[in-house]
Amino acid sequence: MTDQNTVAFHEIKQAITGLGTDGVDAYATGRDGGVEGLLDLVFANLPGAFIPERAGDQNISFQYVITSAGETYRYHAVVADRSCIAGRGDTEAPNVTMTMDLAVFLQVLVGTMAPVRAFLTRKIKVSGEMMAATKFESWFARP
Repeated sequence: MTDQNTVAFHEIKQAITGLGTDGVDAYATGRDGGVEGLLDLVFANLPGAFIPERAGDQNISFQYVITSAGETYRYHAVVADRSCIAGRGDTEAPNVTMTMDLAVFLQVLVGTMAPVRAFLTRKIKVSGEMMAATKFESWFARP
């Protein structure tokens, strides 16, 4: 993980630890660029946190549908050829689509919520290749 990624993810972790959904939404909307600005920051830093050795030769595309305060934000991450690209918008024919609210997304991102727990308690809805969804988290460094 690069220094820039570390700073971004540590800042988010510090800011959201102990907050519920409303607190996370307030944190996100209060930042420059609001929720989109925060999600743009996260997805811009995701490739720098990618650990290619862990993904091996996997080629999988992930679609994220993230909700906050009645709005829906769509982002993607594509792992192919031992690299990762990520950004705003949809990816063509995703292998996995994950739908969750902003608080859950950020808590899973920074490691304050276990993704399996979030899935089992229906805080994350997954469609597509379930096995790919379970592996994805391990391909990235955590703050």
